[in-house]
Amino acid sequence: MVLRIGVIADIHCGPDLDTLLGSRAPILVEAFLEAMSRFRPDCIVDLGDRLNSVALSQDHVRTRWVRTRLREAGVPVYHVFGNTDVRALDKEAGMAALGKAAPYECVDAGGVRLMLLDTVDPAVERVGGAVGQAQLAWLAGAIEDRETPCVVCCHHPLDEPPLRGHRYFERHPDLATVRNRAEVRAALGRTGRVRAVLAAHLHRTGAAQIAGIPYVTVGGLVESAYTGSEPCGAFALVTLAHERLNVEVGGLEPAHLSF
Repeated sequence: MVLRIGVIADIHCGPDLDTLLGSRAPILVEAFLEAMSRFRPDCIVDLGDRLNSVALSQDHVRTRWVRTRLREAGVPVYHVFGNTDVRALDKEAGMAALGKAAPYECVDAGGVRLMLLDTVDPAVERVGGAVGQAQLAWLAGAIEDRETPCVVCCHHPLDEPPLRGHRYFERHPDLATVRNRAEVRAALGRTGRVRAVLAAHLHRTGAAQIAGIPYVTVGGLVESAYTGSEPCGAFALVTLAHERLNVEVGGLEPAHLSF
């Protein structure tokens, strides 16, 4: 069993906002799609924060643009909600724009189940996140339902990432990760079926292994705080093969992670 996933995160399409150079998103999405044509993924996962949110009408147009553009890769594309995606748009409007059936869902991809979580359930102070109890019960049941390997995809990290030197979250650590992440990790660890957790939100790449599960945070597409004022252009090429996980991070801060 080999599964290849192209991952893009924190696109922040829209006007420039502080160090988030949203105006550069279109050309960076183009670069991501060029990388996908070489990588030939089985699917693409968008880990959320598609928007530098402005207003309902513009956010709707930009959300539709992200959906349409990523689908030009010619493979299934799956989206999760980030905190900026549900400011002007509510989740119902966001789901309609993205073609999502539900805020959180499970899809089959090449013999692996992708658990697409909603970590703004609810949002915490507009930036942080949580996983609601109904979703947590659903997640535990979905993992236990079938003897199939799982990859969990969500916007806010579920591990304990180091925040020293982070331009924002060093001062606001309570907004950096899922608030009830220990509960979620407990659900993920019960069966031994979770092969990886892919997250975003921090705008810089990191990784950890907790109780045998790799937790990978993918850097942000348009973040410029750590790359000399140029947008990082981060994306990830994820390969799950025979119990091994390999992650190649592209952009101005490349990385290779292997578990």
